[in-house]
Amino acid sequence: MCKAKQGKQPAQNSIMSNLNKRRQIGYAYSPAYTKLADLLPSNIGRASLVDDLIRSHDLIAQCDDIISPCFASKDQLTAYHDSKFISYLLNEEDVTYSDSEDESDSGSHGSAHSSIPTEDVDRRLQERFGLEYDCPGFDGLDKYIQAISGTTIACARYLTSRNANNDKLQVAINWHGGRHHAGKDKCSGFCYVNDIVLGILELRKRFEKVMYIDLDLHHGDGVETAFAYSNKVLTLSVHRYDRGFFPGSGNSKFCGKGRGQNYTINLGLRAGLNDASLRRILRDVIWPAFERFQPEAVVLQCGADGLARDPTKEWNLSIRGLSSVILDIIDFGKPTLVVGGGGYNHMDTARLWCLCLGQLLVGKEVTEKWDMIPEKSNYIHKYVDDGYAYFPDEVRTIDDLNSKDDFLDRVVEHTNVQIAKIDPILA
Repeated sequence: MCKAKQGKQPAQNSIMSNLNKRRQIGYAYSPAYTKLADLLPSNIGRASLVDDLIRSHDLIAQCDDIISPCFASKDQLTAYHDSKFISYLLNEEDVTYSDSEDESDSGSHGSAHSSIPTEDVDRRLQERFGLEYDCPGFDGLDKYIQAISGTTIACARYLTSRNANNDKLQVAINWHGGRHHAGKDKCSGFCYVNDIVLGILELRKRFEKVMYIDLDLHHGDGVETAFAYSNKVLTLSVHRYDRGFFPGSGNSKFCGKGRGQNYTINLGLRAGLNDASLRRILRDVIWPAFERFQPEAVVLQCGADGLARDPTKEWNLSIRGLSSVILDIIDFGKPTLVVGGGGYNHMDTARLWCLCLGQLLVGKEVTEKWDMIPEKSNYIHKYVDDGYAYFPDEVRTIDDLNSKDDFLDRVVEHTNVQIAKIDPILA
């Protein structure tokens, strides 16, 4: 295995060899699933915009397979998550305040809490399990978490059930998954359960080594925590990192723990990240890490909150630029589970994810001709401010601070030193 080095050119021959393979695309979709995904408080109605734009381009009919969304059972959810946490989210009756306390606070629970008013008990449970602030409870939460997680698990099973076939690149897509912040026993950052972790665990029933790549603006902290001690799951997160920026983790110095040391890769970046810088990261970090680790499957989180017009206004990525990186990662040639994530300009998020699926199914030559939103879209009125253009004027005139002071050079160099320490044989 060759070592990753700063400035190394991408192994274009290796990637290009996979472009000759026919892709086998499974897309998770049903109208009922779209309605449930629409319930997410941070992105109400986004799922309908995404699936409507995909339908308007006649892409669903062109998928090789439609993966039927399904509800995760409690046993499936607790393959990673705490049982009492899941019981509370599923609105089961057996969760009490004493159940939610740390062991250090245990003692005479019966007498200590018998006089606590019911509303105080519920408030304390909500605080304990993170159902507050950015993760408020809502009607249908139980069905929502079961559907999102169950569908990501179904996508993973779609990949594990395929016969090995070197003539096909197998891809399963759940745009409404990707809830990377959720912890083992706590909701966080608009994420109630971590469907990604559950999907990776399902993949590992067949694939010994899985690489997780996170392109969201925010650090993939929940997934990283789940596998920080593992040398069988390599997590790589490209994210904005600064004091006070959510979730506050993702320092490039953290590289895993125990046997998982060096199998956690963090690229904590500055404001203004543009297409050129992201493409360099793909070339000089993501591809070398993939080559070194040699995973048998890939999970790709495609958060859209790094797009230039996202209301976070932190990065400056274009729809075409981010989609091209997503497509190149898929074309690494391993079975790939693709999920969504952040994205708070709902129209641009729909444009991005629809474009990615379109490029996979019909090719860039066709998608480059998508000049206008199709008239048959049920939500065409949402695009009026852009003159109904598919590719609006989007990139802002701001500096990419990652290109200043040799910052990105230093990040790449530091990361390549870490990549070189990955043992591809032991992994």
